[in-house]
Amino acid sequence: MRKIVVEAGKEKKIKNFYPNIYKDEIREIVGSVKNGDIVEVCTADGEEIAKGYIAEGTSAFVRVLTTDKVTVDKILILDKIKKAYERRKKIFNETNCVRVFYSEADGIPGLIVDKFEKYVVVQFRNSGLEVAFRQEIINAIKKVMKPKGIYERSDVENRVHEGVEQQTGVIFGEIPDRIIMEDNGLNYIIDIVNGQKTGFFLDQRDSRKFIRPYLNETTRFLDVFSSSGGFSVAALKEGCKKVVAIDKDSYALQLCRENYKLNGFTSNFETIEGDAFSILKTLSNRGERYDVITLDPPSLIKKKIDVSRGRDMFFSLCDESFKLIENGGIVGVITCAYHMSLQDLIEVARMAASKNGKRLQVMGINYQPEDHPWILHIPETLYLKALWVKVIEE
Repeated sequence: MRKIVVEAGKEKKIKNFYPNIYKDEIREIVGSVKNGDIVEVCTADGEEIAKGYIAEGTSAFVRVLTTDKVTVDKILILDKIKKAYERRKKIFNETNCVRVFYSEADGIPGLIVDKFEKYVVVQFRNSGLEVAFRQEIINAIKKVMKPKGIYERSDVENRVHEGVEQQTGVIFGEIPDRIIMEDNGLNYIIDIVNGQKTGFFLDQRDSRKFIRPYLNETTRFLDVFSSSGGFSVAALKEGCKKVVAIDKDSYALQLCRENYKLNGFTSNFETIEGDAFSILKTLSNRGERYDVITLDPPSLIKKKIDVSRGRDMFFSLCDESFKLIENGGIVGVITCAYHMSLQDLIEVARMAASKNGKRLQVMGINYQPEDHPWILHIPETLYLKALWVKVIEE
């Protein structure tokens, strides 16, 4: 087998279950390697410490699959997918739609698998994994999950950076136009083919659940970057007197309105299409006021160098939101960007509140739910942070 020899000292992080090996951490490549090749990872003195695959064109040259002395083959792939699925079985008591495989957190870097009722969406986030194990992964999904259909959503930006084609389409069985997701007493329409991400923002389950006890028939609720209405459907379910959803994606807002009707809501809501920043200013100029505001922008912070720009964006959002929020009102400041930390959210919320003469109390902090596991040894697996703050009078 081809070998990757790492620089002295770099074996420590690998033995501590970190799965990414970067080019500048490699001392020697024994034999010629190409994208998707399986390699042994060794120390300078010849000790085998891991096995992984070559991922050319990505930030990490080698992605580790195991630190055990086992064969990397279809049996290992099947075992990883089976174990990940078994770990999530209890979550299906709460919802029929679950992330059943979450990349390196479940032991196969680059693989995302979401199960929507009887249908599965698979995403190969880099071409190295696809070259190495595409068919083995598809076969394992069929065997373990027994889906009626499998749809590929390998349309992520990473692949563009690699210079390979984004891929979408049915790869097994059939995929319906719509699937109904059941989640904590709410129903949502899932469009696997045209929806955002793999069809829905499954990772906001805990945040949607968190805010509901604070809502009632007197609440005026503003859902900024609403997508298909995850938060605003929950708001209507709690009887809010006014719900406004803002998004620039017209199709997402169409699904949002359909989700309202699906849950039996026919009034007390409004959808506004356009740029969230300018719409917030317009609402403020009109003298609008709200009791709860959720700020959940898309992940625009892809690299560490983007953090400063990201902080500025969140500051602007918080600044405008604190002009709209009533005393006693709650603002949820949410990021799905790994590089944007919880401390970043705390700082921008504090500064924007101070600018507007608002005093904040932290009501709660959420992370991604259990089916998107956070592995302490892999910092990148923690990406979603939600800070909930309440405006209080002195």
